[in-house]
Amino acid sequence: MRKGISNAIALLILIVVVLVIAVPALLYVSNSQQAATTQSALVNNYIYLKSLQVKQVQEGHPAIFYANSSILFYYTNGTFVPPTNLTITHILFLNGSIWQNVTQIHYPLEVSRFFNLSLPGYVQGHPIIIVTSLGNVFFLTPKSSIGPYSLSSKGGFTVVTQIYGSPPLSVSTNISTNIYGKFENFTTPVSFPNYTGTFVVKAPQYVFYERPNGSVVTGVFRNWIVLGTASLNSTNSTDVRVTLEGTSTVLEANYTPVTKIITISLKVHPSTNNICVLVDGRPYNFDNTINVTVPAGYINVSLKTLQFNYSGSNQNIIYHYSYDYSSFGSNKYDVTSFILFSLSNSSLNINYINNFNYVKIYIGYSVYNNGYMPNVTAIYYVKGFIGDYIIPGRQVYPLSPSSDVLFLNSSLYNYNEYYWVVNGTYSIGGTGNVLRGPFLVIYNNSNLQLFNNISWNPYIFLVNGTKSNNLVVTINDFTNITVEYVYEYGYDQF
Repeated sequence: MRKGISNAIALLILIVVVLVIAVPALLYVSNSQQAATTQSALVNNYIYLKSLQVKQVQEGHPAIFYANSSILFYYTNGTFVPPTNLTITHILFLNGSIWQNVTQIHYPLEVSRFFNLSLPGYVQGHPIIIVTSLGNVFFLTPKSSIGPYSLSSKGGFTVVTQIYGSPPLSVSTNISTNIYGKFENFTTPVSFPNYTGTFVVKAPQYVFYERPNGSVVTGVFRNWIVLGTASLNSTNSTDVRVTLEGTSTVLEANYTPVTKIITISLKVHPSTNNICVLVDGRPYNFDNTINVTVPAGYINVSLKTLQFNYSGSNQNIIYHYSYDYSSFGSNKYDVTSFILFSLSNSSLNINYINNFNYVKIYIGYSVYNNGYMPNVTAIYYVKGFIGDYIIPGRQVYPLSPSSDVLFLNSSLYNYNEYYWVVNGTYSIGGTGNVLRGPFLVIYNNSNLQLFNNISWNPYIFLVNGTKSNNLVVTINDFTNITVEYVYEYGYDQF
């Protein structure tokens, strides 16, 4: 019987062991199968989205056009396809044999509507690669596109402008078109998605491109270049009639660099001081007139000297000048940076105005009548009393100017010093002191008075030797302001 019980217990233990091992194993196998299924679904979804993005770009949602110095993203198939976003994680350009990242762009870059992305100058003329968040890589060379044609009966129309060269320079300028019925101005590059029909585009005769160093390249119109399918009544006129043919088209206004050299005479008024002017990014320092040679067309001018001081022959006045305006022919510029246009030799007048002066003054300190009012003979400290008899101490003498100052309006000035102040009219005054006594004041009529305190105050203000009665001074040339102090008041009589 004991043997039968032992066998039953052994069987029970075996079952428990099998369950402890088998259940976790079954759970692990089940979870592994579920994870594999989930991972497979994610991979398949990623592959689908990646493939869909390529198809959307190829169908113009968005189409990508590399205009050399910018990338245009435009939605040319929006009549039946919902808008889709394009997330760009990197843009690289081929520099020699090495692909380098365009670091000036803030990634990731979200594109959800027409967008013109300007590229740094060093990218121009180089092939580029656009990398998206789904891992797609779009390769473009200058003037190439992906998905330039729309599958609908309405395409898109984009106008760009460039100055021909090596590399070409994409410029931004104003064009006029009646594509929406009446003539309106637009700034290139500009896109008109989902549009077809006939309209007129007017481009300017001259455009310019400003380099980072401030130099300017002027372009004169040469011809129109059509990328896509469209009919033009002329390719050599700045005003052209365009007929779209149901597909997306890029119309490029092509300009030739102006190489003619002209002379611009820079003249400063008044010719009293050396100033600095940047012309096409180059600095010129002069104090009267200077001739500068520049390419004809648009000229970039930037004034670096906006104000200056001029002493002249009067050593007591410093004349202050500030920039007022510049004149070029009939044009007037009151700003400090501007673009001129000239095809021939001409003059630029730069005008400064004397808006205020610094004037030298002297602040003097003096004592009136030994420090006493006209009706006072002397002032003594009181040493003590014997009955009704006053024992006088030492005589009170004038104070030094070390503790007092003069003020012009709200500015304070120490005495016996020279200063430079802005010319104008000022209210004048001075600080004083109170002396603690007691004091014995003896008047001219032999009367005596006792005071606990007396005041030491400004009494007379002399402007160039003449007494100022209204405490106002006008300073336009060297001015001597002298203040005469006196013991003026007694307080707490006893």
